[in-house]
Amino acid sequence: MATANWQSDQPTNLNYLSPVNFDLQINKLPKTKYFCTGVTLPGVNFSEALHSTTLAINSYLPGDKIEFDPLTIKFVVDEDMKNYQEIFNWIMALGPGNDTEDFRDLVGSTKNATNVFSNASFENMYSDATIIVNTSSNNANIEFAFQDCFPTSLGAIEFASDSAGLEYATCDLTMRYTLFKVKSST
Repeated sequence: MATANWQSDQPTNLNYLSPVNFDLQINKLPKTKYFCTGVTLPGVNFSEALHSTTLAINSYLPGDKIEFDPLTIKFVVDEDMKNYQEIFNWIMALGPGNDTEDFRDLVGSTKNATNVFSNASFENMYSDATIIVNTSSNNANIEFAFQDCFPTSLGAIEFASDSAGLEYATCDLTMRYTLFKVKSST
């Protein structure tokens, strides 16, 4: 039997992960990236299957579904509300909104004689996003690449003239995506 080398099992980097050393890139939301103050790396859930036995104890087996929690982002709203508007406009184009022209413009579709969308490119409905976690020296370390993101919620903005001090308006954004992958930059 081979013995393990205890030295090879020890960590080589003893620095702790800093929650402030990150960058966020969302291809469709360049104005939001600059004002991003927080992002939550989503949880990952794996299903389980109950394995019934004749014993009084249940046992479990790995299931067949992986589910990702939503991607949540917090950003400071700029004075002209450009970052808020770019998200709002994306949501309005995705949904029924006031006019189906918004959706048709988003997917680059034309309307034929029977009012059916044609020549649509549905990739425009989505955007990829990347969370870059930096080292303590602020160098890129790990990337979390999210595929096919789209907004599902744009949070409320509170205006209040009775605040004790000046607090800038922030907003929350929730996005869904197909999956994310982890890539080490080192």
